[in-house]
Amino acid sequence: MDHLIERIIGAEAAVDICDNSVVKRRVAKKYRTTEIDTKLRKERTRLEAKIQSEARRAGVPTPIIRAVDGFEITMERIQGSAVRFSISETIAEQIGEMLCALHQAGIVHGDPTTRNMIFSSGKVFLIDFGLACYDASVEARGVDVHVFFQALEASHENFISMKRAFILGYARRCPDAQQILDKVEEIKRRGRYL
Repeated sequence: MDHLIERIIGAEAAVDICDNSVVKRRVAKKYRTTEIDTKLRKERTRLEAKIQSEARRAGVPTPIIRAVDGFEITMERIQGSAVRFSISETIAEQIGEMLCALHQAGIVHGDPTTRNMIFSSGKVFLIDFGLACYDASVEARGVDVHVFFQALEASHENFISMKRAFILGYARRCPDAQQILDKVEEIKRRGRYL
């Protein structure tokens, strides 16, 4: 039997981390009617599992989904360290390649921060697809990269070298990388005037 190691309660879900598995359970929202809440949580749970599985098929390392039941996703537990504690230029470059692979599959993560990545066995695994969606637009991919840069800048002192390494990995894999990176700069400028 899997033993509970840690329970994390977030705004959208409760996550139980066990010896060999992770169980993510979408929590009810009391401000919605029961019928709407049930429908939304089931739809979002199924969509999250589907997108995570498709990302894996596209070559993005993710935990393997073991079961989807109602509001609950059971998946493998990736043994490793959170990227936020172990990031290096090599890892940042790998993240660039990984995020590009995701974008090339027509998927945006929605929250690609170093908190949602685990380094294990020499590679970066992407986790928490709760905000992910299908969107191949330059705008959506630019926002995804912008979110990663903002998180990197806010929490890592070697931001400039990490950003350069990420761009190197992203550009190596994405034929339209320059267009996406130009969009990131446009998004950044827009943010200054809000």
